[in-house]
Amino acid sequence: MSTNPQIAARFSDLFDVLDTDGDKSVTWDDYQRLVDRYVSGYGLEAQAPRALAIREAYEVMWRKLAGHKEAGDGRLDREEFVAAMQAASEDRSRSNAAEAVAEAVFDLLDADEDGRISEEEFLVYAKALGAEEPGARKRFAHVDTDGDAFVSREEFVLSARRYLFGDDIDSPGGFVFGVV
Repeated sequence: MSTNPQIAARFSDLFDVLDTDGDKSVTWDDYQRLVDRYVSGYGLEAQAPRALAIREAYEVMWRKLAGHKEAGDGRLDREEFVAAMQAASEDRSRSNAAEAVAEAVFDLLDADEDGRISEEEFLVYAKALGAEEPGARKRFAHVDTDGDAFVSREEFVLSARRYLFGDDIDSPGGFVFGVV
């Protein structure tokens, strides 16, 4: 497992984003609140395919994280969460949970289903997360690595990978996981 302090700091920041009730732990309820933000931000019905896909991706991610803790009380404190995120992000199996979240979030953003995310689609997502528009536009430009004014699935997933593994603590790929 990586011992890179920048990656540990990044996951600690993610812990702060997810601990929406301030109880100093992350639970499925915290992830559910994030999913609810997506669903309401997009005006989706809870049973809509895009809503179900994002929920399923986060459920798989949560099960993977919770499975790294021996005592199954359904709570991860900061240290446990950081260790579990490091282990989950470094998983090289065919079903990497972190990348599955990136794939599901891409599908959520790609409202017109054309296989790419426009800046307008990205701004809807940013608004659902509570991000300011100027910062969201800057992140979009960083994720759009080929400068074609669209973010492809490959660019989006790569931004998530860079967030998980890269040296840049301010990686725009944190957006994939709800970091604004």
